[in-house]
Amino acid sequence: MNDHKPVSPEIIENLLGLMQKMFDFVVIDGGQSLDATSLRILEMADTVLLVSTLSLPCLTNMKKLLRSFYLLGYPPRERIRVIINRYLTKSEISLKDAEAGIDKKIFWTIPNDYRTTMSAINQGKPLCQWASKAAITKSMSGLAEALIKGQEKKEKRGWKFLKRN
Repeated sequence: MNDHKPVSPEIIENLLGLMQKMFDFVVIDGGQSLDATSLRILEMADTVLLVSTLSLPCLTNMKKLLRSFYLLGYPPRERIRVIINRYLTKSEISLKDAEAGIDKKIFWTIPNDYRTTMSAINQGKPLCQWASKAAITKSMSGLAEALIKGQEKKEKRGWKFLKRN
């Protein structure tokens, strides 16, 4: 028997507000539903990462989700970043075709390396410890750096704006 009661958007908002004060970054796996709570999380997010693979069903779902976001008016388009997971360079669908299909630039790709990823998971170790030189590890590190740089640019712009006044 499942006795889970949904958490109200107000409780989530308070919890996230507290976490934003305590941590430089808060990462939330929002799942696949768009309910009141997930919509509130989207409103509060500085950056929304949408993750897909280069498959027609996944890209179709991504396009529908993006269309829903645009109709709702949030999150703003410039806050949305598309990431392609399990990327194969010789995929039947190219990155260019995917971008055209979803009408959004792809921000990052994470290479497909099932064996290394599963080995790290089964060993209970992060990729950076298990396979520090693997392409997937370098890609994940690069993604983190790109997100940090994007955040630093926002903060610098805000600071310059404040300095002018």
